[in-house]
Amino acid sequence: MFGLLLAAGLTAAPAAIPAGTYTYTATLDGQAVGTSTLTVTTAGATTQIDEHVTGAVSGSEASASDTLVLGADLSPISYELNASQDGSPLRDSARVGAATATVTNVHGRVQTFTLPSGAKHFIVSDFGLFSGLLALPAQMRAWNDAPVLVVIPELGRSGTLAPDSPSGAQRPSGVPSADLPIVFTGEAPFTIWYDPATNLPDFIDVTAQGLTVTRQR
Repeated sequence: MFGLLLAAGLTAAPAAIPAGTYTYTATLDGQAVGTSTLTVTTAGATTQIDEHVTGAVSGSEASASDTLVLGADLSPISYELNASQDGSPLRDSARVGAATATVTNVHGRVQTFTLPSGAKHFIVSDFGLFSGLLALPAQMRAWNDAPVLVVIPELGRSGTLAPDSPSGAQRPSGVPSADLPIVFTGEAPFTIWYDPATNLPDFIDVTAQGLTVTRQR
């Protein structure tokens, strides 16, 4: 599914996600497949990301709303998804503690995941949703690019995720010259180009799947 140079981490803005409303569009093999609008708010030490997504793939209409709540160190605390696909409701959720995450998938199955050796943080991300990816650059900077365990509530699955060297990343056309890349390899390689002044993603390239996500300014 979807490292930073040490010098960049030392000189760029603090790891945070600025409050505001942001819109992203997704294309699959060059065809528009969805639009995501995300609103980031802060309350005390927590950051909340509320997302609304609409789109269609292969004629299947879908819409979804999800909420991701992050703690003071940007670790996830909770996640809720309410969606509809061709008129059928879909729901999933996650509750995350220091060492375990309890996930309820779209079929109602409850599972518990434990941090593996070498990982100190969870991230939460569902396919077709963007809230988890919006937070990822800030999280990686806050956690010094340490490996994480990503949980996918939709599927009730998990996997280890760690950034790779960004040295070979090729800047796509239209990506601002100041943006930095975070490169992830593995079964589903992807690259996030983000603004180091805000930690906001500008472009996500999921090459293996022909998927791109672009921030609308």
